[in-house]
Amino acid sequence: MHIFRSPGLADPGVNDAVLSVWNDTIVNLINSHHASPFLVSNPADITDSKIAHSIKWLANPREPLDCLGEELAVQLSDWGWPGRAELHNEYLEYTLIMSPDAKGNLRPKRFVATTEMMEWWQAMAVYDLPYFLQQVSSITGRAYDAEELFGMPASQWNSLNVKTRTEIFRRRLVGWGRSQPPEHPLNVNHVLFMAENINGLNDLIFVVHFGSFPYAVNQNGKRRRAKLEEIFLSVDREDLYCRNADSSAAQAAYDQVFLRGSNPPQGRVMAFANPLGVYLRAFKTKDLSIDGQPVPEDWIRFSRGREGMAMRLEFGPNDDDPRFLDDLIWTKGARTTPVSGYLLARLIEVGPLVVIGNTPRQIAKDEFLDIPSRLGSAITRGLPSYERCKEIAAFADLYENPLGVVPGTRGLRGD
Repeated sequence: MHIFRSPGLADPGVNDAVLSVWNDTIVNLINSHHASPFLVSNPADITDSKIAHSIKWLANPREPLDCLGEELAVQLSDWGWPGRAELHNEYLEYTLIMSPDAKGNLRPKRFVATTEMMEWWQAMAVYDLPYFLQQVSSITGRAYDAEELFGMPASQWNSLNVKTRTEIFRRRLVGWGRSQPPEHPLNVNHVLFMAENINGLNDLIFVVHFGSFPYAVNQNGKRRRAKLEEIFLSVDREDLYCRNADSSAAQAAYDQVFLRGSNPPQGRVMAFANPLGVYLRAFKTKDLSIDGQPVPEDWIRFSRGREGMAMRLEFGPNDDDPRFLDDLIWTKGARTTPVSGYLLARLIEVGPLVVIGNTPRQIAKDEFLDIPSRLGSAITRGLPSYERCKEIAAFADLYENPLGVVPGTRGLRGD
């Protein structure tokens, strides 16, 4: 019996081999970390439990916003595959579908976003090719075969060993970052699943596990709850604090396992809920309008997951509608910035569902994870000296000067 079903219960017809490898991957990743006294592998082991919705975060890339400001964050994040592969690391990846208007100007028509895990789609392709192709067709509206996607007929694909099929899938449909895009444009154009390495199952499990310990600081002979910055500083991972996903997920998990105001200190046991996935938890369009009216309901189309567990969003008018996304206006505050993919992502909350025990228990003395007090220290997001900010600044240079030509010279930018 499998612990976890398909993410979002979106693929009830997938074969048992896919579910087996999916479950093995999850359990192995959880067990690869030092055991937490409050995080268990199987949510069914928590008999007195409830579903918690507290682990969630804003889906727009936080790093370019803090390092370079909103204007460049928008431009870089909306820069097609390069922006997606370099910056979309908050467990949501998106693309803008462009279309010419009546004057022939190319404008954004629709915003398409996904929170689907690459590992799930890889498992379907490797272990259940017919079902994989069926799901690809249901999303894209056209039939693909193994020959087109993987360069060989289905019979040859199925004859390859698992390692080789996995390698071909990665090369053809995932790629290796912005400098090595996938050979086939399927996932680039249709955003079937997340391709950025940080948006993987491993990192999702890691950050929830990281926050699932009762960290404590000894102060004046007594233990107190640690501040989130102290937790990240204790392991020298300021970079994780500077992302929406990592800081929010770790804080939400920590708040369950070391309850605020509990005396003596108490915590609740927790687990990833079945099915495990990253879900679109909210899309707040109330501050947007078009033609003086709220956003039309039929512009918002969730799919790939049952209610409350959708993993795919298409937002915008159909092709026969003369309107475009940049016809939208903000109706709150003084914002005059045109609607962009980045700013739409900023209206979205994403996150996994977790199961928590209804009844907290006292934290045993040997379960505390004692860390040093860092009350005088703070993590400032977006400092130019941060390595990640330097990388994003170099990426911005590439965006603004893609050929590397140095103004005022006849030469190229040196390394």
